[in-house]
Amino acid sequence: MKHKSMLLSKSIYYQRWVFASLAVMALFLGCKSAAYRAESLPREFRAASTNNKTFLNLAQISSPGVSNAMLAPGDLLEITVTTGRSDEKVAPALARVADDGTVDVPVIGPVPVAGLESFDASQNIASLAIQRGMFLHPLVTVEIKSKAVNRITVLGAVKEQGLHELPRGGSDLISALAAAGGLTDDADSVVEIIRQPRFGYAATDTPNASDVADEVQLAAYQNIGNAAVAKPNTPKTPGWQAPQTLKIDLATINTTTNSDFRLVDRDIVRVIPRKKDVVYVAGLVNKPGQFEMPLDQDIHLLDAIALAGGRSSPVADKVYVIRRLDNQTEPLVIQASISKAKQNGLENLRLATGDTITIEQTPTTAFVDTVSKFFRFSFGVASRSVF
Repeated sequence: MKHKSMLLSKSIYYQRWVFASLAVMALFLGCKSAAYRAESLPREFRAASTNNKTFLNLAQISSPGVSNAMLAPGDLLEITVTTGRSDEKVAPALARVADDGTVDVPVIGPVPVAGLESFDASQNIASLAIQRGMFLHPLVTVEIKSKAVNRITVLGAVKEQGLHELPRGGSDLISALAAAGGLTDDADSVVEIIRQPRFGYAATDTPNASDVADEVQLAAYQNIGNAAVAKPNTPKTPGWQAPQTLKIDLATINTTTNSDFRLVDRDIVRVIPRKKDVVYVAGLVNKPGQFEMPLDQDIHLLDAIALAGGRSSPVADKVYVIRRLDNQTEPLVIQASISKAKQNGLENLRLATGDTITIEQTPTTAFVDTVSKFFRFSFGVASRSVF
């Protein structure tokens, strides 16, 4: 029994010695300061808030569209023209709406019908038949046998990648994204639109490279091929046009932008995946690693430490934040204190993407770690001796 009492007395003696030594070290131990303190960091080095990020409003990029009841180039029509006589044999004719919006009606000739509904198209055909002296009082009916479609390929950060068919009269960017199931969570605001080579009218006087706008534009393409950027009154000649690639930043578009987001057959839409914003946490934390930053809220120093499972040492306090700036070759080193960060908002530094946070090992943390291991060992020996 006397032996057990001596072991307990020795443990108590060591505890008192450790805590006394710890108090002395806390007064005298110091460390080399970093380039900047978090609370006095110049404004130009502070991270910008993410609370003012622009969110995509896809309603702003949808064009008014065209009703599916309206005729469009490529639609196959069934046209019937009669005089109303009882002995007349009715023979409906099939005709397709041409690229110029006209349909070639037997006997009557080409009639413009694109943008009209079936009833208005039949009235237009009847009126021109009378004007051209082909019929006196014709009865005309127009029916849509099949609607023309645009085959749009949608790729990238959408839920359903692949080929999607859209009505030619209502084919725009928002419709293509909707057909693909919408954007995924990792979609960026930048959309790339690619038009394949096609035969059409191109400008013979191609502008210089310096005359062409930057590839990131707020508008899709108003025309096809080089005609979209040709100088005014430039003569155009038929021929194959080069493919066009255009990047559109959806986040910068507003309702006043004069943009045309209609798509044509064989266009390719690619939604660029968003580059994830991350911070790195290392040092005296329970779960060091890489952590993604939220899209719509700021993340601060204490938040990042919490994401890493908190401190692995209860007395760890010294923190370094290593931040890389675009206009500087050397990284910026910022020193912060966990205890101060709990009381001072400036010390609880707002983090920027790519920041590395490391909780430093100091003589104090090393000493406490050693003592903690000793206590665990000491109490383990005492427990085995007592019990």
